[in-house]
Amino acid sequence: MRKALCISVCLAALGGAADAQTLRDIQARNAAAQALEDARRDLLASQIDASNAQERARTESLLRGLEQQRGSSTFNAPSIVVPPARPVDDPTRREADRASAMSRMDQLTQDALAQSNARMRAIRPASEPKR
Repeated sequence: MRKALCISVCLAALGGAADAQTLRDIQARNAAAQALEDARRDLLASQIDASNAQERARTESLLRGLEQQRGSSTFNAPSIVVPPARPVDDPTRREADRASAMSRMDQLTQDALAQSNARMRAIRPASEPKR
């Protein structure tokens, strides 16, 4: 009886040691995965910072170029092209155009309705005897 108890205690101790080992392995894997994720996050942050710095430099370069163009164009003849003036929107003309469009739409609707009615009249009812 004592031998069986001793064997079971030894097996339990070995099993506990195995469980402790697997727990340490899991913790080590988790720590490695966390370190990898931290490194990946740091790399991504540095890439974003580099991209932002490039965009800032490009924007500053464009602004400097525009400032130089503006500065040089003030002393030269102006090369600004003025667009042609738009006609003033006349409310009475706008209302006339709208009324014309509405009457055209009504006419098209009436034409479509007449065509549809003509097609419906051309269909013989099933109850009508054949000739």
